[in-house]
Amino acid sequence: MPQTPRQLLECFQQAMLDFSPDALADLFAEDAVYEFPFLAPQLGAARYDGREEIRANFTRAWSSPQPSPVVGFRDVRVHDTADPELIIAEHEFDAVNHATGESFTSGFVLVLRARGGEILEVRDYADVLRVSAGLGRLPQLFERLQSAEPVPERASAPDQFE
Repeated sequence: MPQTPRQLLECFQQAMLDFSPDALADLFAEDAVYEFPFLAPQLGAARYDGREEIRANFTRAWSSPQPSPVVGFRDVRVHDTADPELIIAEHEFDAVNHATGESFTSGFVLVLRARGGEILEVRDYADVLRVSAGLGRLPQLFERLQSAEPVPERASAPDQFE
């Protein structure tokens, strides 16, 4: 059972490789928060509140493509902070567009807070444009951007990452 933020990060990455919304959601506390501060219109929300909302939304988001486009992680750099519950992880992932067979690489940064063997909060700074391009989904992304309501600003709750 993972206990440290670094161990939970490894399990997080494995859940992405396995394309398992259940394995991913099970890493989170019941009242966890998962945020996408950068553009995330393909997800339909900028924030998921609670383990079950995380599970439901990743189940929906990962329903296509199958199997996971992510085939591996590299250049993983984990930065410890003065707060032992908080890490910052930079990494790239190698992926494949299964429809075309073309490979691509993208990067993202995760800010992850964990306590008691559960993830409490994640901020996921993904390169949405590169992933959309790699998967051949830029037209759909741009269409969604043109028709989408602006993503609401974060609630005025205290920033628990500081």
